[in-house]
Amino acid sequence: MKTPSFLCGFVLVLVSLQGLAQDAEELTEEEAAAGVEEIIVTGSRLKRRDFSAPSPIMTIDRDTFDFSGQGTLETVFNQMPQFMPDFDRTANNPGNGTAQLNLRGLGSHRTLVMLNGRRLAPSGIGTAVDVNNLPQALIDRAEVITGGASTVYGSDAISGVVNFMIRDDFDGLSLDTSAYVTEEGDSYIYDISAAYGHNFRNGRGNITLFGGYYDREETYADAREFTSAPIFDFWWSDELITGGSARAPEGVLNNPQVDWGNGPQWTIFDSNGDPREMILPDDTYNWAPWNFLQIPLERYNGGFLLNYELSARSELYMEASYSESTVEQVLAPIPAGEWLMINTDNPILSPATQQFFADNLYPVSGNIVIGNFFKRFEELGPRIFENNSEYLRIVSGVKGEFASDWEYDVWFTYTENDEVELTINTASASRLQQGLLVDPVTGQCFDPSNGCVPVNIFGLGNMSPEAIDFIRLQPLQNLTKREQVLASAFVRGEIFETWAGTVDAAFGVEWRKDDGSFQADDFLFTGDAMGVNYASTVSGEESVYEAFAEFLVPLAEDAAFAQYLGLEVGGRYSKYDNAGGVETWKVGVEWRPVNSVGVRSMYQRSVRAPNLWEAFEEQSEADGFFVFSDPAEDPCSAAADPVASGNVDKCIATGLPADQIGVFDAYQFPMTWIWGGNPDLEPEVADTLTVGLVITPKSIPNLQLSIDYYDLEVEGEIGGLSAVDACFDSANVNNLFCDLIKRDPVSFNVIEVRQYNINRGLRATSGIDTQLSYRAELPGALAIGNTGADFGVNLIWTHVFELKYQQTLFSTALDCIGTYGWPCTFRNDGMTFPTDRVTTSLSYASGNLSAHLSWRWISGSDNGAPLRAADFGFPDPILVIPRIERKNYVDLGLAWEFNEHVTARLTIANLGDSGPPLMADAVWDKNTDTRMYDIFGRSYTLAFSLNY
Repeated sequence: MKTPSFLCGFVLVLVSLQGLAQDAEELTEEEAAAGVEEIIVTGSRLKRRDFSAPSPIMTIDRDTFDFSGQGTLETVFNQMPQFMPDFDRTANNPGNGTAQLNLRGLGSHRTLVMLNGRRLAPSGIGTAVDVNNLPQALIDRAEVITGGASTVYGSDAISGVVNFMIRDDFDGLSLDTSAYVTEEGDSYIYDISAAYGHNFRNGRGNITLFGGYYDREETYADAREFTSAPIFDFWWSDELITGGSARAPEGVLNNPQVDWGNGPQWTIFDSNGDPREMILPDDTYNWAPWNFLQIPLERYNGGFLLNYELSARSELYMEASYSESTVEQVLAPIPAGEWLMINTDNPILSPATQQFFADNLYPVSGNIVIGNFFKRFEELGPRIFENNSEYLRIVSGVKGEFASDWEYDVWFTYTENDEVELTINTASASRLQQGLLVDPVTGQCFDPSNGCVPVNIFGLGNMSPEAIDFIRLQPLQNLTKREQVLASAFVRGEIFETWAGTVDAAFGVEWRKDDGSFQADDFLFTGDAMGVNYASTVSGEESVYEAFAEFLVPLAEDAAFAQYLGLEVGGRYSKYDNAGGVETWKVGVEWRPVNSVGVRSMYQRSVRAPNLWEAFEEQSEADGFFVFSDPAEDPCSAAADPVASGNVDKCIATGLPADQIGVFDAYQFPMTWIWGGNPDLEPEVADTLTVGLVITPKSIPNLQLSIDYYDLEVEGEIGGLSAVDACFDSANVNNLFCDLIKRDPVSFNVIEVRQYNINRGLRATSGIDTQLSYRAELPGALAIGNTGADFGVNLIWTHVFELKYQQTLFSTALDCIGTYGWPCTFRNDGMTFPTDRVTTSLSYASGNLSAHLSWRWISGSDNGAPLRAADFGFPDPILVIPRIERKNYVDLGLAWEFNEHVTARLTIANLGDSGPPLMADAVWDKNTDTRMYDIFGRSYTLAFSLNY
């Protein structure tokens, strides 16, 4: 029997998490005399007794993955209280087809993901890892350390580390298959995987082959009533409104607005192409039925593991894995919004429309006028985004022992990720413009190049097939290539003995090179493709050389009020080619006054180096944007009173003449937006404090309780920053951001704004993690037959005190905790930020039966609209949905072992068929947070496992 010793502290739960899979029994005297097994756990290269560590660790075992029912790793983590749900099977918009893990809500790019203690390369040009690429069939468990760990593992481990451990001694054949379906009879998921392992050379070596296939079918948003149409909770109305987008298929004149008798209004065009007043919300467009509720995914993967004992003290190992996946996202047809010129004698226009345009649009020259038009191009079909990805990872290394009690591990890793992203059913803005300037005599385009034909966007169904073909673009193609080469080595062992025990140490070095490129399609790079985001080309590389050391120093053992007292310290120096040198370090204390009580604390410095996208995105520009949604928002406009607000010198610095102060009145004017990467970025720096308490009472065997406090602050957060915000928010009149704003020399309106990635501000979070774990043998009366019965309880509760975002060091910090929706949706990585989340699981095992009941509880949250109003200086809004209430979900899993070879599992998710809370337009386009809450309803997974 073993005792899991968890050096726990007073306020953080992470420590207890490691104890999820451990027994809580006391050591017998014989076991104590024989010594305690030492093992390696995530968060340190040092060996430890029974998973004790000064940083909190959570272990997720194989059963948890098996009973999750959906066949994807992110599903399990998104339900854990310490994780903020990130891109998953519902991430149609926004999303990029990947599955990512986001610890503490600080972003998936600040969570380091590893496999067998070795860093995984990011997917694409950013930092986040796509866990779709992992060999799920061989995963034995996952260890999570929810605190900074850059001293041990280097960059990106700011909010923590997720370390997947796979079985490397598999002997035999294993086949797993599962099928998932909702009670509505949709959202099918099929998963099959196999592994074959064989020992050879009398057990000196083992080779394991594995492979799998995963198929997830699409489900459209109109498959559920609450996502079938957009619902709006307008700030000025006391009722919810079902509506849609003003970018309607009939064509809409957005600017200038025309007085149809009720003040300035938008104009829509009837089937004859004649203008009329747009009636809201009747004339709006419901985009929801086109969109995916569940995005389809098809994935193949395979590979092998090899280990071989070269001698009694050395072992060769190799890993190779390959994954190929196709993910598709679909959005409603192009919602174009363009400034377009048209001649008022254009023969495609009705006489009424010709006169209307002559009377109301802005003159350009002669009979050419300009206006801002909306158009939903249903004629082109839905926008389709298809992402095809190939991922290859190879690891080779040697580990072993030397001297009397020292160990070493040396390995090399090569990773390559290639992606082809196709964008289908887009159209050219320049060709649209070309097709709107038509000779009234010939009825043909003034500019006949490119095979131009006249284009009629006014009125439903008035576009000819030839016009559709003319503006339609062939599928656009973005190409991504990412390579990472890594070489690492470390040694660990005992340095010397002290009065309290052995001083252990680990020393290591690492070299890593990331090389990547993103080649954007020309139509996306120039911004000519309508209805899709601009895309910039990226090309760059970054190398880093690192050295680190860790020490575990016992200070007391078997003393009064100190069964154990120890100090852990470590440091790491990293030298980046572009980002320069940076130091990380940690100082931790473990104290067990008695065997049943442990206290621990850790303070550490972590970093995240700029990724390739942030540093090397090429400069791009786009026209037609409005820097202010309301002209009065220009701080230099007379309506904003720049004198009273103290902005006179800043306005002059942006190009406004001094004699225009208090005179100039801004108006809406399309401007050029210029953005790009910044190779001079510095690493983000984070300081983390954890303090925890762990109790394993002797009077209640197998009970473990841990309470941990965490406090994490990230400074120098990397991101884009509006030059307008930065210029006028700064207390420094001579700040460099004002120089990035350009005004028209005649009208003095802002016509150009530059925005680059900078180390702009900070993020901070703090809270308490609590975990309870209990296991017991049940009375015979509760067992099946004479086999005995085991019962287990696990509870994980995270209470968050704050989750703050400060865009710049001179702006006001915004605390998002306890809210949902705007403005935090855009300022943090998530949409709902509940104060409390609790996951409780009950397990029962007897004979051939295993049962698992999971209960998730999510606290209520307030609508973030008042925060947004305060951010813009508006009065508090009128809200129909000021708050969403707490939510409960219960899942049931059953497993039956027919014999030693065959096991069947049934998982019923969302047993109570509980729907999601209605949030209306406070979140993205499905009226609710599809990542945090279950939108599919009750669902079933049937799985079979065969082992020989």
